[in-house]
Amino acid sequence: MLFQTNYTLIGDRSVETGKELMALFMQRGSSPGEIAHYIHVDGSGGTVISENNDIAELHDTAMAYAPYMMFEILPVRKVEEAVTDILKHYG
Repeated sequence: MLFQTNYTLIGDRSVETGKELMALFMQRGSSPGEIAHYIHVDGSGGTVISENNDIAELHDTAMAYAPYMMFEILPVRKVEEAVTDILKHYG
């Protein structure tokens, strides 16, 4: 199953907090099943696309980063997979 995880940085944006966050990222590495990771150019957050068996695989990652980020995790489908169902709905 594909997931789109959008995250926004929360709390203070101090250099010290940024260093803590980067140290955590270096320790943990990529998210489970990560396909792509995009960062917002304004530094406010980013988006991770991952393929996981279920959302539970992302729970540990979200909990580890919770002091620094707010998450929105959405199950998604590739458009070519979804079009058949969309056409059934709209006729």
